[in-house]
Amino acid sequence: MSRALGSIEETSRSALRETRRLLGVLREDSPADLVPAPGLGDLDDLLARTRAAGPEVELRLDGEVRGEMELTVYRIVQEALTNVLKHAGTQRATVLIERREEGLVVEITDDGRNARERPYGRGLKGLRERVRVFGGEFEAGVRPVRGFRVTARLPL
Repeated sequence: MSRALGSIEETSRSALRETRRLLGVLREDSPADLVPAPGLGDLDDLLARTRAAGPEVELRLDGEVRGEMELTVYRIVQEALTNVLKHAGTQRATVLIERREEGLVVEITDDGRNARERPYGRGLKGLRERVRVFGGEFEAGVRPVRGFRVTARLPL
């Protein structure tokens, strides 16, 4: 449990650093303090931190994601994996990022035993809003057999 809490803590700190950087830009603070926002290149570190906390995570990436969409995809995966650690009670999760003709699909599933309808806290509400900014669709809920699914469909 302490590994899971450590991973959640690191994820939270990362999000806070990003928010502080954004506020710094808005206030025109020192540009030297700014670092690039996370993107798909940072997924390996995110997955490694999640795996270190317990669950095995499989990543399936099919196609390219570029530009401002990268941060949104990263945040969707980050929040969904944080929820896996906090709520799922599972040892397995799958992350699918797939470029299709109709757009980009990001889906995170787990087979957790604690798959009752999870409350729409700030994290899932924030993801829904992020996806809406791009004109996309967002769903989160219990899977038919077992587990939980987070799906975002983003137009390209």
